[in-house]
Amino acid sequence: MHRPVITPRPDSPASQAVGLDLDGTLADASAGWMGGQIGLPQPGAMDALRLLARHRAVFVFTARPRIWLPEVADWITWYSGIPAFVDPSPERAYWQVVGGPILVTSTKLGAAVYVDDRAVHHAGNWTDTLATVSRAIGLDRAGVLVPA
Repeated sequence: MHRPVITPRPDSPASQAVGLDLDGTLADASAGWMGGQIGLPQPGAMDALRLLARHRAVFVFTARPRIWLPEVADWITWYSGIPAFVDPSPERAYWQVVGGPILVTSTKLGAAVYVDDRAVHHAGNWTDTLATVSRAIGLDRAGVLVPA
């Protein structure tokens, strides 16, 4: 399916941002992240982050506990060369700073696009979306859990 171009508009703060997931998207997650460890960057991830940051406000989101977010910001700065910082505002809804710094958050902010290794694209057809999600979580067509 062809998706329309989402141009940045002053009246739409979400249109100005791109949200990138950390583990499994920017960083290799094969070793897991318990204990706060962050894997090496995925091939091409830092080049992509730098390119996107030149054109849109970029934030990195993660399900990691807030206590580990400063390490995530340091990791992004170290590998990308773009300053990153932890979101200090629990009330933030948008990130609009093009060119950096990179915002690190555990909150889902408004964005034109999200990049996430666990995402399922919903194109308006719940039959297709539910089939994809069901396969991912091991349900058959009747909604019965399929043994692994």
